[in-house]
Amino acid sequence: MKNFTLSLVLLLAGVTALWAQTTIYTQNFSSAGLPTGWQNVDNTPNNAGKWTRKTSAHSFVSTTASNGFWIFDSDAYGNDNKAENADLISAAINCSANSFVALQFEHYFQQYSTSSGTVSVSTDGTNWTQVYSVTQTSGNPEVVVLDISTVAAYQPTVYLKFNYTGDYDYWWAVDDIKLFQPDPLDISVETITVNKYVGLGNRTITGVVKNNGATAITSFDLSYTDNGGTPVYQSFSGLYIAPFQTYNFSFNQPISMPVAALHNVSVTAYAPNNGNETNVTNNTLAKAITSLSGLPVKNVLIEEFTTAPCQYCPRGTTEINKILANHTNVIAAALHAGFGTDAMTIPDHSTVASAYTSGAPSACIDRVFFSGEEEVAVSTNVWESYCVQQKSTVTPVSIIADNVYNSATRELTVNASARFYGPINDNFRINCYIIEDSVTGTGSGYNQVNYYNTQSSSEWYQKGNPIIGFAHRHVCRQMLGGAWGSTGVITSPTTDGGLYSKQYTYTLPANWNDSRIKIVVLVQEYATSTTNRQILNALQIHLNDADSTFVNSSAPSAVTEVSSKLASVSLYPNPATDVVNLEYSINNTTTVSFEVYNIIGQSIQVIKPSELAQGDYRTTINTSDFKNGVYFVAVKENNKTVNTLKFVVNK
Repeated sequence: MKNFTLSLVLLLAGVTALWAQTTIYTQNFSSAGLPTGWQNVDNTPNNAGKWTRKTSAHSFVSTTASNGFWIFDSDAYGNDNKAENADLISAAINCSANSFVALQFEHYFQQYSTSSGTVSVSTDGTNWTQVYSVTQTSGNPEVVVLDISTVAAYQPTVYLKFNYTGDYDYWWAVDDIKLFQPDPLDISVETITVNKYVGLGNRTITGVVKNNGATAITSFDLSYTDNGGTPVYQSFSGLYIAPFQTYNFSFNQPISMPVAALHNVSVTAYAPNNGNETNVTNNTLAKAITSLSGLPVKNVLIEEFTTAPCQYCPRGTTEINKILANHTNVIAAALHAGFGTDAMTIPDHSTVASAYTSGAPSACIDRVFFSGEEEVAVSTNVWESYCVQQKSTVTPVSIIADNVYNSATRELTVNASARFYGPINDNFRINCYIIEDSVTGTGSGYNQVNYYNTQSSSEWYQKGNPIIGFAHRHVCRQMLGGAWGSTGVITSPTTDGGLYSKQYTYTLPANWNDSRIKIVVLVQEYATSTTNRQILNALQIHLNDADSTFVNSSAPSAVTEVSSKLASVSLYPNPATDVVNLEYSINNTTTVSFEVYNIIGQSIQVIKPSELAQGDYRTTINTSDFKNGVYFVAVKENNKTVNTLKFVVNK
């Protein structure tokens, strides 16, 4: 992807402050038009295109983007079959007093197929040395820092050239260019790579330091503290960290995390090469890490953006079907927005789409903003890999849910609960989606436009364009907590073992097929920035069903093997109102008891043990005081659970 001609480092997200002893030159393109002495050159003979100045384009978010930046917008020139080759060349920059010259700039490069960009340096404007090349950035913006001293040091005239080549092939935006001479010594802590949520036990503190100075670093010291306690020190030597390069560190002494707790870990770097630094503002970095008393099962929610008028969206259906077939613990919800709307679109679809995508088919995977992606919603080719990645992440919350559905009145009641396994001081919200599978209809709001009708390699080949009677999968019919979830349910900070519950009621419209309805309960983060609203966990159940993502639940597990003395256990009526009857047979004298649990694992009724001889028996459980919901009855022989039955109370 990228050719590293000289020493460089790419900072993948955001802008890291670089303190320089000497700023040689800056250009943030805040003035209208081409800066004095700069050149904008079309190298083609047929006017294929030049760079242009913009204040907004393609969501570029450089530090000063709103004041102006320069972009070669290949897309804007259309599919004209004119190969593009254009230079943006700086005015002469005087570096004659500088023994070390570093180049920094912010940029955003998106490639469709074959476009590329290069950065070159010259001392005469004629002979050029390439110092960098790119075909795709891994951040927006991506910040590049290059040591160009071998070309530019002590030179009275230094020119920079940004060259773009392509043809109807997305864009390259550039802003905030700076030449500077850094401090001789400057080390920073860039990241602490320990996960935000971890299990109990000893945890090794790892991370990345960076050399921001002009001198290679051969040794340095580190320390860390846990919640402001006694520092742990470690020295690192025998190294060679070139200017603007990074080093992955690992402490020998781990942090002990025996109980669920919040650990504010602070790492400090100092004494590079046993010397002193002028800039110490970037030497310390802190991170909040929560040790969890349990590690819940993690389910991934993939929110697919799709619409009937989107000609490429059948490909999204193919990809979702493949993912669900190949992977457990993945849940799908189709939001009908991102490319226009259709008959299944609801306002919340459009709200989420406007925050996360610029087209369809695309999808959010747990609403995570993955490194290197243009936006939170990603293209079909990476859906599966990101789902696999998210399945392995640690979540601090389990979800418990049941529901009661009255098919006569079509009234649905959902009891949604979230149990946290540690103290976390963040803003969390609970939500509930109603999903209808395989929705069909007539007219343009349902007929699926199909680009693949003529593509013989596609499963949608010769299915029609549009596809009449297309079955729209996993349609999110309603978000009961809105696009961003229900407020006021989960407190901050959470508590270890804390249970937070919300009840939703909704009447299913008559035109929804209730045999194809599923319910998805989820917990999501909430922050001012929509890119920090990740989904922590999700759970899918059917009508009149219950489930959980428990790791350690007091509720009994289902037992399929019945003992030789107790057999033929049945339960009726189900759903129940005031009573539930258990009928069972005893093969030989034994002791039998029953215990009833609610969906969150609480024991709510116990029928004491009785010694019973061979024969047929009936035991009645009084449910008149039970709330509507799903319950479990554990059938026990000699105080050991030998069977578990589920029933619904619906009054």
